[in-house]
Amino acid sequence: MGYSAGMLRWIVTILRKKDPANMKFGETTTYEKVTQVHANKTWKKGQKALNEGSLDNVDTVMFRMRWNSIITRDCLLECEGVTYQIQSLNADRQGNTIQITATEMVTK
Repeated sequence: MGYSAGMLRWIVTILRKKDPANMKFGETTTYEKVTQVHANKTWKKGQKALNEGSLDNVDTVMFRMRWNSIITRDCLLECEGVTYQIQSLNADRQGNTIQITATEMVTK
């Protein structure tokens, strides 16, 4: 069934870990842009965090997009200049959907 185009209003860049064979000696883990997809993005405050009174959990979001074979749990997502690390990824090829819970990465 999938999602309608109106629901997928955010453009999300998928970043994949660079292949170690293509990295220079001593280079730390880096990510390269693979593709961009359309997605729906909503804020997700975990029930556990709400129960514990930790309401500062606004850095967790849920992305929903059409199924693709590119994204894996090791990928990073970038949306509106913010980078997110995937916490959980639930893909349903038959349903043509992917649901991802991700947290904002703090960069300094």
